[in-house]
Amino acid sequence: MNGSTAIKRSKGFKPIDERIEALTEALPDSERKLAELLAAQPALLATHSATELAEIAGSSKAAVTRFIQRLGYDGFATARREAREAQRWGAPAFQVATDLSATSDDAFGEHLRRDLQNLALTFEKLAAGVVEPAVATLARARRVGVVGYRNSHALAQYFARQLVLLKDHVALLPQAGQTVGEDLAGFGADDMLVILAFRRRVPIVAQIARLAKKAGIPVLVLTDAATPAKDVDANWRIACETSGSGRFDSYAAAMSVLNLLVSALAQRPEVLAGNRLRAAERLHEGLDEL
Repeated sequence: MNGSTAIKRSKGFKPIDERIEALTEALPDSERKLAELLAAQPALLATHSATELAEIAGSSKAAVTRFIQRLGYDGFATARREAREAQRWGAPAFQVATDLSATSDDAFGEHLRRDLQNLALTFEKLAAGVVEPAVATLARARRVGVVGYRNSHALAQYFARQLVLLKDHVALLPQAGQTVGEDLAGFGADDMLVILAFRRRVPIVAQIARLAKKAGIPVLVLTDAATPAKDVDANWRIACETSGSGRFDSYAAAMSVLNLLVSALAQRPEVLAGNRLRAAERLHEGLDEL
């Protein structure tokens, strides 16, 4: 890692559980205990010192040092740095999780507290100078493409379906079985691209954003707060807090922001004049769909 915050997996990264599985030699009992502990809870490597790990495992600090070197690390500091990098990158196995297995008020309360905190922090940083021009451009856009991969795909799908109620020519990209290059062909300054870029991203997301901006296509990016702005270039960027109470990221704040965007869009004169929402309702009634 260099001086900047590492958010994506560095080249040569190999999770500690894979390193443990790759061991072929028999381990002394003191190191075997550490292997079992870290294979089950790799996040401890990012949050605990060598002395603390030894105490939890019922081993010794010297055994921790030997075991870490046996796994191929230069030393404990290197192993810990890699584990923390994996945390920032969003690897679920390296997240520190609250025990939610017990259906207790404490567990539910912590889960709710974290989501409320994410919402509060996200909206504290949300600027009208970003939302208003982004929504205005959405309203005027001839075509809108919504891009999202992995976990972001579900968010992109939700947003695209809401946009369909308000605008013509909205597409979730890439279309099934197709490539983004084909779908974006013909997009220009009169169109718009909305990219959902939450961790952990595939490399093509940043490439799409960069090429779209180069082609003069307005780009709005929604991403997690841990991702530096330079990682995904855009005209407008909205960062959402996604820290979950368990091993997985929470998208409560992201969904709320998406709802805000479509709600604001629905009030735009260009959208109201189109009356697409009412037309869809009439079709629902005529088809007896709902």
